[in-house]
Amino acid sequence: MNIRIYTAVIVFIFVTLFLYYALLNREYLEYYNLSSHVSYVGNEECSYCHQDIYNSYLRTGMGRSFYKPNDQPEIENFTTGNRVFDNKNNLHYEVSKDGESYFQLEYRENDSGERIHELKREVDFIVGSGNNNRTYLTNVNGYINEMPVTWYSEKSIWDLSPGYENINMRFNRPIVEECMHCHNGYNSFEKFSVNRFTDKIAEGISCERCHGPGQLHVEKHKSPNKESNGDHIDRTIVNPEHLSADLQMDVCRQCHLQGEISVFKSGKSSTDFRPGMQLSSVKTVFIEDQLPKGDFRIASHGGRLSLSACFVESQGAMTCTTCHNPHEPVQDRSRDYFNNQCLNCHHPQRLSKLDSHSIKGDCTRCHMKQGATEDILHVNFTDHWIRKNIEVLTDNENRMLRKREKTVKLIDFFDEKDDASDIRKGIAYVHFYENRHSDPSYLIKAGLLLNKGLERLPNHIEGNYNLGRAYQLQGKKMNPIVLYKKVIQLDPNHMWSLYQLGKLYLYDDTQQSLSYFLRAINLNMDNAKVWKEYGDALLLTENIKEAKRAYKRSIKIDPYFATAYNKIGELELYKNSDLQSATMNFLKAIQYNPDHVFAMHNMANIAIIEKDFDMAENYSKRVIAYDPSFSASYGTLATVSMERGKNEEAKVFLHKLISLEPNNQQAASMLKGLNY
Repeated sequence: MNIRIYTAVIVFIFVTLFLYYALLNREYLEYYNLSSHVSYVGNEECSYCHQDIYNSYLRTGMGRSFYKPNDQPEIENFTTGNRVFDNKNNLHYEVSKDGESYFQLEYRENDSGERIHELKREVDFIVGSGNNNRTYLTNVNGYINEMPVTWYSEKSIWDLSPGYENINMRFNRPIVEECMHCHNGYNSFEKFSVNRFTDKIAEGISCERCHGPGQLHVEKHKSPNKESNGDHIDRTIVNPEHLSADLQMDVCRQCHLQGEISVFKSGKSSTDFRPGMQLSSVKTVFIEDQLPKGDFRIASHGGRLSLSACFVESQGAMTCTTCHNPHEPVQDRSRDYFNNQCLNCHHPQRLSKLDSHSIKGDCTRCHMKQGATEDILHVNFTDHWIRKNIEVLTDNENRMLRKREKTVKLIDFFDEKDDASDIRKGIAYVHFYENRHSDPSYLIKAGLLLNKGLERLPNHIEGNYNLGRAYQLQGKKMNPIVLYKKVIQLDPNHMWSLYQLGKLYLYDDTQQSLSYFLRAINLNMDNAKVWKEYGDALLLTENIKEAKRAYKRSIKIDPYFATAYNKIGELELYKNSDLQSATMNFLKAIQYNPDHVFAMHNMANIAIIEKDFDMAENYSKRVIAYDPSFSASYGTLATVSMERGKNEEAKVFLHKLISLEPNNQQAASMLKGLNY
């Protein structure tokens, strides 16, 4: 036989056997819609063929996860109990409804009960099905932020939004890409931003989050005569029941494995995961080592279930869908239904021999803790760590869980050991420091891990950038400059490195600073913070006109940017001597941030110029109430006291100022003059 024919026959037989084996072992065949080139089509396309499932799914928590006001039935009470007081920050909130619109009003009162601050913001979107709570979002030029007050459905009360009891970020908590994409459909995220979403905002987690993009599937079923590949599984769409147990779990874990911090692999983002892929190919999820008892969170199901003996010993037989049909609302299932899932494995005959067990017992009540989660108050939730014995936490233990006092050791949930694993862990510690718990030891750990990882992968872009951030956050200057420059050699379009270099060179080499800020702006023309910093650099070169233009551009992007208003006010006051324009801008800054100490101090200075000593005293005392170490306000109060002829009172203020600034010659001279 001709050698070529012989070879062709062997190859044909091999390929045929491989395909036959692959059909029997479906994991070996890839789903066609895993390709990044396949498009999402939206829920309505699914509804044409799957109407019953579609209607049922829209009633689930996922189907009602994100929407505009009045797109879901109103469950809130806007008339009674609609006020919340944050006593830590002395801020009041009132929620209201006017026609089809929802609003949140923030205000502050002085000791006489007079309102000295008021800011009203309209709700643009609601996140949360309402089964447990509803949280409200604002949208300004595509920048999405959380609002301070949340409706907690189970208790039918208004209270501060999750996490706001620790740090009240007011109307400024950014909804980052991963947060948006776990609570909603995929949206076009602006790469060089923190929380900007372009184009129309999707509403609700779609069918395609669990089944993958549907373009090929729709095309196939719109062309019924298209030839089949002979596989009994339709590989144009993912049906998770055909996946291995671990890949099934990853479909759920993409959002229900919260962890402490997630770090995406190089070049990956939340939109890169598609059902049928390993979640670890897209991101690493870091959890806390040696979890404290009772520590479970609103989106921790995937991690907690993995701790359960039931899950481990099932060897893949148990997954999330063992108990949950994602197409049906949980509230449609009785407690008996869930208990019966337990009885499928734990036979009644065996259980009846154990003390306090019967086939009519409530398995979940005893073996799956119910209660408030570690991260969200007023929510009664089910801990998915199934255990024989569960200790009920005291109220004090619950409170302590919400206080981050001891440092946390992070471990990789997937226990990966590749060359970049140390780098990702180092990045996790940097992010944890910046977003969760500002303990300096995290930056030290990050530095050690990042340096170790960069020995193996010296050109890892995010590794170098985050090592620079770790050094910068520790107050170092030269190390981050070297690292950020290396990053932009590797990636000239790394906007955040350009931005950080602009900040680091601001006072030492302003021309360099301007150059870096301009490069950052050219990569993203709509970043308010970069425009503000660019204005600062221009001001240092005495380019007043362009600095003012930069600050105004910043405000055009973010009309609530208090610091930019204050900067314009300072420019008008100290460069142009325009008290009227300066006053207007300082008042805007204070309206949008009632604790903006620089704007209040500047208003006190204007009051001194205008001989309005009551106003000067009022603003200075507000500054000190917020920041007792703000030394300049003691100088203002000393000036007010001297103008009123209260020299002994002035001395007290000057002594306080000098204790904060021992080398302040002006204060020393004023004090000396009062002593004669």
